[in-house]
Amino acid sequence: MPATSARQLDQLAKKLEPPIAKAFLRAISGVTSKAGVALIAQLLQAGRVDEVMQVLGLDEAQFTDLGEALRDAYKAGGQQATTEMPKIRLSLDPGITGSYRPRSQAPMLTIRFDLRNPVAEQWVREASSKLITEILDSQREAIRNTLAQGIAAGRNPRQTALDIVGRTAETGRRAGGVIGLTSQQAGFVSNVRAELASGDPKLMEHYFTRGRRDRRLDGIVRRAIAAGKPVGQADIDKIAGRYADRLLQLRGEMIARTESIASMAAGREEGYRQQIAAGNLDPENVTGNWDTAGDNHVRHSHAAMNGQQRKFGQPFQSPGGALMLYPGDTSLGAGPEEIIGCRCHKQYRINMAAEALRGQQVR
Repeated sequence: MPATSARQLDQLAKKLEPPIAKAFLRAISGVTSKAGVALIAQLLQAGRVDEVMQVLGLDEAQFTDLGEALRDAYKAGGQQATTEMPKIRLSLDPGITGSYRPRSQAPMLTIRFDLRNPVAEQWVREASSKLITEILDSQREAIRNTLAQGIAAGRNPRQTALDIVGRTAETGRRAGGVIGLTSQQAGFVSNVRAELASGDPKLMEHYFTRGRRDRRLDGIVRRAIAAGKPVGQADIDKIAGRYADRLLQLRGEMIARTESIASMAAGREEGYRQQIAAGNLDPENVTGNWDTAGDNHVRHSHAAMNGQQRKFGQPFQSPGGALMLYPGDTSLGAGPEEIIGCRCHKQYRINMAAEALRGQQVR
């Protein structure tokens, strides 16, 4: 049975990340490119946020490609699992074959991952729906918060609408809006606007602590501070818009990293489950080890789990009590604090001697 190293799993996960990130960003671009600012401004003025969502086309259908990208990552994980399986040969009874003499007295069985298995289909359906629902909920909250902060800052509905969907850039495409950001990220953008418009040197200097800012625009802020004035509105829109764009890229990267690992890990788990269900493996002979990335970026709870071993079907447990069948698993209630950005893997081990004694001819 070929062993799969953590490095190989990392490489597979990184290969799966770009399609997920691109699908997310493509969906967001599709929303903002069709945004009707005048209508959105009218709806915002009336406080009709749900209708803003409808007008923008922020619904599950908009993220169909993202769901497909998760499906592909899950499939890749399942197919990866089949390469880790022992080679199973079928002993032929001469009483059955009669005068027929096959080329091999023990032909090898072909192991395949069945993406159309009901369990696999259910996982893909539920995982896609859960992610898309979370994205849509965060958009609703981000729009509400941006509207509230716009009102507090005295911005008119059109300005707030542009803060939400972005302004038309030199490329002809909208950029710099909060669509696609988490509600927390949208709050960061609103805070940047407030800081730069305050005219207070201490508040304005806080902008320089933001790691995702475009440092090429720092000079604008420094000159305003030196002059004892707030940053001009056009420059605020430019600076905050560039900051929002970078936060959007970050969110795409984080979704891709989290979902690629989780989907791939779920697919691998399902690959083993299918072989166990088919009788090709005994669950008692399959164990899993929790394997961290082994660097300083591993969350403390997962570092403590490194090397934890479980029989197939038994969950790992974090120091905080969260249960997971594999990294990224939320089926047993693990929350975002255990899932987001996780780079751990589950290493499967099959007791070959026990499988041989069970009657499977393996090599």
